[in-house]
Amino acid sequence: MNRIQELRKRDGVSLAKLSKILKDSYSITASPQTIMRYEQEKTQPKLDVFESIANHFNVSVPYLQGISDDPVDLKSWEEAT
Repeated sequence: MNRIQELRKRDGVSLAKLSKILKDSYSITASPQTIMRYEQEKTQPKLDVFESIANHFNVSVPYLQGISDDPVDLKSWEEAT
């Protein structure tokens, strides 16, 4: 399962709710359909979207991307940037 979907389901957040959270809290426009495409790995979010989703779920971007299995792994993030 995709990490975005995993975290969203873990917290009971619908696609529509995550879309609204991204818009209201982070000024990121991502429709529920776009988020579904991220979850299905048909498309990849831009970095600012990854960062916003990671911030909302309180995990690192590398964890969200599947680069790290540690939800708070900032070392992999620093090495990647």
